Amino acid sequence: MMGSHTPAVGTKVMTADGDELGTVKEVSGACFKVDAPMQPDYWLGEDSIASRTGASVSLRFSKASLGETSLEEQKQDRPGHTGYHRHNN
Repeated sequence: MMGSHTPAVGTKVMTADGDELGTVKEVSGACFKVDAPMQPDYWLGEDSIASRTGASVSLRFSKASLGETSLEEQKQDRPGHTGYHRHNN
């Protein structure tokens, strides 16, 4: 999946195990920012999407795998990055 497959702003973001993480707040290239209620927003690469319907995307990972350790391991600050990460802007 590349740029044209990035979900639109407002799309629901679901984990592989069916938990709703939030909605797409912003799109930047092949990445999208998740507006996560009651926690800081974060970025995902479109390669983290397993499937999509008209109003939602399902990710390749479960909610449990989104802990702080995972965030630190996946953080990237260069173009072409993938996975769960923060952008510097």
